[in-house]
Amino acid sequence: MEHTLKNDQLTVLVDTFGAEMHSIQHEEIEYLWQADPKFWGRHAPVLFPIVGKLKNGKYHYAEKTYQMGGHGFARDNEFKVIKAEADELIFELRENEDSLNHYPFRFIFQVAYKLVGNKIKVRYMVQNKDEKFMNFGVGAHPAFNVPLKNGSFEDYKLTISPAEKRTFIPLDPPSGTIKVDEKFEVEVQELPLKHELFDKDALVYSSSDEMKVSLTNSLDNHGVTVTWKGMPYFGLWSPYPTEAPFVCIEPWCGIADDENTDGDLTTKFGINELAPEGKFSCEYFIEIN
Repeated sequence: MEHTLKNDQLTVLVDTFGAEMHSIQHEEIEYLWQADPKFWGRHAPVLFPIVGKLKNGKYHYAEKTYQMGGHGFARDNEFKVIKAEADELIFELRENEDSLNHYPFRFIFQVAYKLVGNKIKVRYMVQNKDEKFMNFGVGAHPAFNVPLKNGSFEDYKLTISPAEKRTFIPLDPPSGTIKVDEKFEVEVQELPLKHELFDKDALVYSSSDEMKVSLTNSLDNHGVTVTWKGMPYFGLWSPYPTEAPFVCIEPWCGIADDENTDGDLTTKFGINELAPEGKFSCEYFIEIN
């Protein structure tokens, strides 16, 4: 079921299924990708309790093997609405019989959306309701239309700030795993968009303490800026070789499996850990122009 957030600048639709944004409109322009299955049938999935793919789609914990699809199961579950106001929505997911077959932890996972002028504040909150330590990843996957109004895909660029050295972590396209042994330092600030930029799948980088990634074009002032703090990785993605008219800007607290992983969830590269009754939160902003 879709719920609406609205102020004098933005109209945002969020669905209870996956707590996923379905639309971001400003000045009668649709900014969010509309999930054409010809290219990619999602808008802005929420990634939990893993980010990316597991090696061979499985992991082990406490001497038992579990299977889980890429980006976890939250995006394919119905959330409960626990707050619904004109400018704020909060959705909640708890463990269920099916989730316990794939992820042996009891948890509360909340996704909050709040309008602040021309910005959408997105907040993820995780609480461990189990009696054992809980390992998890969480992240965002919003896709933005390119072009927004004028021009073509190649008229747009991504600008990454701050302009400093960061770690680039290559992906292995067939498996979706990362190649930690092949990571390297790179200076990246501007990425003019072209579809070939994503010929090896997503571009995955380490974050600075404070991050800003902007999608802009050379023809008008319409654009998107995504900002975050304390989310240690991010991905940039558009499908290839299909020439899809969107690009994803994805801040993450977690990352795909390293290709050399032994499959132990507790030592997975980039994993987070919560003590019993422990709480975790992170947030990012989407600014619309």
